[in-house]
Formats: sequence, structure tokens, C-alpha cells
Amino acid sequence: MNAQLMNETLRLLQAECSPTAGIKMDIIDHTDLLDMSSLLNSYDFLYKRKIHLLVLYTVLSMATKRHQDCRYTDPDLTRKILDGDYLYSLYIQLAIQFDEHGLISYMAPRIKKWQIRGAEGHSNEESLFTYLEQFLNLEFQHHQACKAIEQVG
Repeated sequence: MNAQLMNETLRLLQAECSPTAGIKMDIIDHTDLLDMSSLLNSYDFLYKRKIHLLVLYTVLSMATKRHQDCRYTDPDLTRKILDGDYLYSLYIQLAIQFDEHGLISYMAPRIKKWQIRGAEGHSNEESLFTYLEQFLNLEFQHHQACKAIEQVG
């Protein structure tokens, strides 16, 4: 199940990523994808939503990796910044397309805080995986509360 989810995610991502952007998919950490696939499979979501969430996680992960370790002396600095910015904008575009407005709202301040701390040279204790896991847990709790209210009413 995880392999199929990952393959469909990568296919969708390649279809959505502009070829003129020249983004290399070799920065995708397949171990991270496997971990996130397992997490998503622990929730009772539609399969299509699991793909969408894994695509969004992958795009954010790629953007973060491109922005990490940027140094003024790096000859690829401009390329890394442009790639990361493109991927962050792709994340927003796809999240809107997938109707994941709650994810955008939840992740935006965390991503910005993470970016600022990274630019200041601090390590980031919280991982992207942790942020998405927290979002999913909050969403699950909200869904359970709504079901309980429906049963009472």
C-alpha cells in the first residue's frame, strides 16, 4: 500500500511541477516519504486525499531542503533560493487546488518561524513531519467531536 501511494504521489508531483523550473526530483528522501505514507495510512482518509497530503508534504520537504544550508559563498545559492521559492509557491497552489485550506492556515506560521530560525543559523527542533502529524491529530479530534455532536443532536 505504501509503495503504491508513494508511486502515485511522485507521478502526480512530476505532472504538476513545471518542466521549465528544472527542479530535480533527486532531493526527495524516500525514507521520509515512507514514514509519512505510514502515518497517512493510519488515518481513515480517502485514498485520493492521502495522495494529496503526501504530495504537499513532499513539496514542502523539497522546498525546505533547497533552502537549507544556503551560504553566500555557495555558487548554487541563487538556484537553491529560486528552487525553494518555486516549491513553496507550488505547495500553496496545490493545497488550494486540493482544497486543503486548513493545512495552509496551520502550516503557514510554522513554516515562516522555521524559515526565520534557519536563516538565523538555528537548528529546527520541530520537523515538517511533526507539524503535519500535529495537524492531522487536530483534524481527527475535530472530526471526532463533530461526530459526537451529531449523535447527541
